[in-house]
Amino acid sequence: MKNPLKNLGIRAQLMAGVLASFLLSLTIIVCLTTLLSRVMRQTGNAFQTNADLDIFLNNIENTERAMETYMSYRTFESIDKYYHFEAAAESGAERMNDKPSVLEVKQKEYVIKMLSLSFFDLSNKAIAARRANNTYDADLYYYKALDCYSFLRDEISSLNMLFFNMNASNYTESKARAESVISRAVLCLIIIFVCFALLMYINIVGITRPLSEISNVALKIAGRDFDVPLFKSQEKNEIGNICRAFDSMIISIKEYIGAIWEKALKENELREKEIEMRALYTDARLKALQDQIHPHFLFNTLNTGAQLAMIEGADKTCYFLEQVADFLRYNIQHPGSDATIGEELGMLDNYLYIMKTRFGERYQFVKDIDESCLGVKIPNTILQPLVENCIKHGLKDATENGKISIKVARAQRVITIEISDNGKGFAPEIKKEIMKQAAAGSEGVLISDKGHVSSGLINVISRLQIYFKDNNVFDIQDNPGGGTKFRIRIEDGNV
Repeated sequence: MKNPLKNLGIRAQLMAGVLASFLLSLTIIVCLTTLLSRVMRQTGNAFQTNADLDIFLNNIENTERAMETYMSYRTFESIDKYYHFEAAAESGAERMNDKPSVLEVKQKEYVIKMLSLSFFDLSNKAIAARRANNTYDADLYYYKALDCYSFLRDEISSLNMLFFNMNASNYTESKARAESVISRAVLCLIIIFVCFALLMYINIVGITRPLSEISNVALKIAGRDFDVPLFKSQEKNEIGNICRAFDSMIISIKEYIGAIWEKALKENELREKEIEMRALYTDARLKALQDQIHPHFLFNTLNTGAQLAMIEGADKTCYFLEQVADFLRYNIQHPGSDATIGEELGMLDNYLYIMKTRFGERYQFVKDIDESCLGVKIPNTILQPLVENCIKHGLKDATENGKISIKVARAQRVITIEISDNGKGFAPEIKKEIMKQAAAGSEGVLISDKGHVSSGLINVISRLQIYFKDNNVFDIQDNPGGGTKFRIRIEDGNV
């Protein structure tokens, strides 16, 4: 048998088979589900009208019994039952037809509804007269209610029989119709399944036979056995394309393998050189940013001045020159390297002494140091430029009560260094531009409408970002008490 899908590609053949199978299965499931659901629904609802009518009759009977009990004994329980069953019966009566009709069933429902309303009215009047001790009216309405109840029961029984005959006839017809449809559907499904299975078998065999041959050749090539016959296929579908591609691949595969290996080696060598150059560039940039202070001549001159001051007995001048010399010695001994927080704070103490000597009581320096953080490594000459920035810019116009706070703290696995002042602070656009230039590695100065900001702050931010490989290590914030706060945040992975 010729495969009708032979001229289609493999993808089209597979998709056609899968789609046909899916649609057939879906059709079968929908048909069977619909038929079974309809049969079960019709069977279950066949006598529902009889069941509903029985419930209504039961509520009418309970209402009548409760009325009789109250008329005889006047108990609270009986009147409570009466109103309960009357409400249920009225609800059932509301669902019946409320207009005359030529249809027998609808007309019966209308008669029953009218009789029900009359019964409820008469029984209510009888109970009301009984409660008012009006014996005459109570007996009159009571017996009228009983007569109405008798007629009502007869009509309900008659309607119940009508419903029963109709439902029995409908049930028999529905069952016979469903059995006939199911039998035909099952026969059709069997025929469709057989035809589909035969068609799919032919289609699958036509696809898998050449694929099996290609698989055998591929296994030989994977085992480095290139001595295999060419396919020389004339097919115009994907199988033919694969066969022709295999023929070309077998002919030139050795050439390709050599070229690929050579290219891979060259690319790997270039990649390693690129990584090495990036590392050298980063290291050179870090050292270039750090290597800005080399005051050898000035350091030696200050030492000579300190010795002369000591000889002449100028102890204060001698101590001042020694602090300046220590400050410069720190920068000479740590060119382009890192230092501990403790070493940075020691150098900062020298700088603060120099500033106190220079400005007197103009500035107040407050320190809050967690000693467990002193051994942590950071780039050298980081804290002094931040304090200097506070003095030169934040507290530039302050003549008294200038305050600079230095705080080092640890919270869990995060170390925070904060340097703040109570000066005039930064404009938002200046802070944004500082962080932008630091991220770009700029080494120029930042010009503002009130002068310029030294490149030292941008230098500090850039060196911290390079050292910790984290662009969020430094932040400029507004100090709650006014002024500016520089915040360095060192996370656990960078400690």
